[in-house]
Amino acid sequence: MIDKAITFATKAHEGQFRKGTKLPYIVHPLEVGVIVSRMTQDKEVIAAAILHDTLEDCKEVTFSTLCQEFGERVAEIVKAESEEKGGSWNERKANTVKRLKEEKASDMKLVALGDKLSNARSLKRDYQMIGDKLWERFNMKDKRQQAWYYRGLCDSLKDMENFPEYWEFCELIAYVFRGVVVD
Repeated sequence: MIDKAITFATKAHEGQFRKGTKLPYIVHPLEVGVIVSRMTQDKEVIAAAILHDTLEDCKEVTFSTLCQEFGERVAEIVKAESEEKGGSWNERKANTVKRLKEEKASDMKLVALGDKLSNARSLKRDYQMIGDKLWERFNMKDKRQQAWYYRGLCDSLKDMENFPEYWEFCELIAYVFRGVVVD
């Protein structure tokens, strides 16, 4: 199932790149899969981690396609990690923070933590290279708003504190947003 998810995600993300870079997008879902595999041996959860952005970012991928190819459980986890497109950046991110805080299903939180940790690693790496120019590549260019969102994620994922990945995530966010005061 994991090999199938890698092949599917690679094809679905073909031609996509990480924001502001020439890095093929598939590197991110593969890293998320590796992170999640350190927290669980459940092949369906690892597959969902690899597929986590296919519904959100790949027009040809549908919920029913994921159900057919990987089963309903995998498709539901991917759907839970997909962000609704409507509304402002602030509304979407507030919904994500709230949903994760209320989420009880650990499978979904494992994938969310893997995704957010991978993003935080990229933020730190890129921030060390280009500093505050980093924020220019995002829809939300205000570093204070980004800090509000990522700090909210640390709080929302607090029940994952038994995993070292949670602490790595929060430490990366503290580093990237040190000194940033949020209203």
